[in-house]
Amino acid sequence: LYHELYGLDYVALRFANVYGERQGDGGEGGVISIFTKKVAHDESITINGDGNQTRDFIYVGDIASAILQAVRTTHCNTVYNVSTKTEVTINAMAQLLNEISGKEIKPTYGPARSGDIYRSVLSNDKAVRGLTWQPMISLKEGLTRTYHYFAKIK
Repeated sequence: LYHELYGLDYVALRFANVYGERQGDGGEGGVISIFTKKVAHDESITINGDGNQTRDFIYVGDIASAILQAVRTTHCNTVYNVSTKTEVTINAMAQLLNEISGKEIKPTYGPARSGDIYRSVLSNDKAVRGLTWQPMISLKEGLTRTYHYFAKIK
């Protein structure tokens, strides 16, 4: 509206599933935050549903770099998806976390959450072009950083 009324330029960013160090697990806290804390403290994890639901996990450092590029861009007055453009199942993420931690914590499975999205992945093509940005941190690297952070704060 401010763009239409006053000519104010804008850039809107739509984030995929953000994770990283210092993330809380209250309210809408992400599954990676919850799982890494539990694995770091040798606690069991519970996967809601069959674990084959997917998410597009993006490391917080990649979000920060996208925000910086958005502040600098001349390609304004549009919306960009900030994502890895990669679908990962919750089961695969949990297995990768076990590999990173060197532990074998077997998940228990609970009922699927009502209203939970089964597949979630965003195309980042527009952000790659318009913001000259791309994600740099792999899920393995980001999970490793996140796990080690939570392992230190026992």
